[in-house]
Amino acid sequence: MKKFIFIIFIFLCSCNIVKGLSLPVEVSADAVVLLNLDENKIVYEKNPDKKEILASLTKMMTVYTAINVLDNLNEKVTIKFNDITNLWGYTVAGLVEGDRVTYLDLLYGTMLPSGADAAMAIANHISGSEEKFVSLMNEEALKMGLRNTTFADCYGGSDQNISTARELSIFLNKALQNDVFKKVFSTTTYRMTNGLEVINYTRAVATFHGLNSDILTGNKAGFTAPAGLLLASTATINNTHYALIVCKSDINSDYSNNILETYKIYDYIETHTFKEHTIIPRGSIIKKINVKDGTISEYIIMAEEDIKEKLTDEEFNNIKIDYNIADEISPDNEIGDNLGYIDILVNDEIIDTYHFYLKDEIFSYHQQSQLVILVIIGLSFLVIILLCLNILGYRKK
Repeated sequence: MKKFIFIIFIFLCSCNIVKGLSLPVEVSADAVVLLNLDENKIVYEKNPDKKEILASLTKMMTVYTAINVLDNLNEKVTIKFNDITNLWGYTVAGLVEGDRVTYLDLLYGTMLPSGADAAMAIANHISGSEEKFVSLMNEEALKMGLRNTTFADCYGGSDQNISTARELSIFLNKALQNDVFKKVFSTTTYRMTNGLEVINYTRAVATFHGLNSDILTGNKAGFTAPAGLLLASTATINNTHYALIVCKSDINSDYSNNILETYKIYDYIETHTFKEHTIIPRGSIIKKINVKDGTISEYIIMAEEDIKEKLTDEEFNNIKIDYNIADEISPDNEIGDNLGYIDILVNDEIIDTYHFYLKDEIFSYHQQSQLVILVIIGLSFLVIILLCLNILGYRKK
């Protein structure tokens, strides 16, 4: 039976990825998302939901889809003419007709040098055609809940390969949980079984510009004239793991602006101190909700755990909390009803949202009376049964 006292509860539920703060550095990139992989939270963003052309970032989904559908990555295939034809103007790994390579070779050939030939070979040998394989890619996107992501080819040549920086960060976070994908994504040089060496030159470009190439733990670049320069990357800074999506950076003379702007963002993270600040301490009363026609007068919401955010001191000093919680509930409310939410804001930007739900039933006086009557009736029956048993026992004696 419920105790008719104040019911104290909290049920905090935040989205997998919530809003981040505006990007604190100036970049030409049209859209950016910096994701804290350890906490699955966006730290900074710029136009995170704007649809962008993916160019060769498309190949990340090609590789991920292949890994998911193949049972044996070491199975060998023979490169055919239709795997390497009609790709003029696109980057290739250097495969030639008749090459015998493994599917694993093709994964590296697709990712490291951004080989359109390796991507086409994957599509043709797995599904029989690029069109059928692209359908698998789109199915994978739907499984991840990527509603603004679509693929039209397997190598990124079409302007109809579309996604957003936010959804790319969701995809990359999920894909990195696969050990094979993570290994391919983080590799710089690989030699195929046919002797062909494939290389990812992003780190070399960073070194050429005097940047620390060791910061990047993985990456995939992309470029077409309509898409601009793109880079999906990961880095570990101050023992925190990040994923960064940079879309449509301006094209500079050596086509490196996506790398330069990526480093500019990582440099900001490295040179600013982030601390885990307690926003609402455990035990704090969030709100006392009036209960109408109930056996209790108030429903008290308290924080069962500290509500924390990782911020700079400056950001923490600009914290605000916006309360949007019901003023009144009644016995008509049911367990699971949303009682409202609080928004955590920094500089008037929402960085986190916490929802509150009804976890216990609210009783009215009428319901309480019914329960009391049922208890009395039940006890009466029990007394009668015990008396009958005693009488029967007495008679037997």
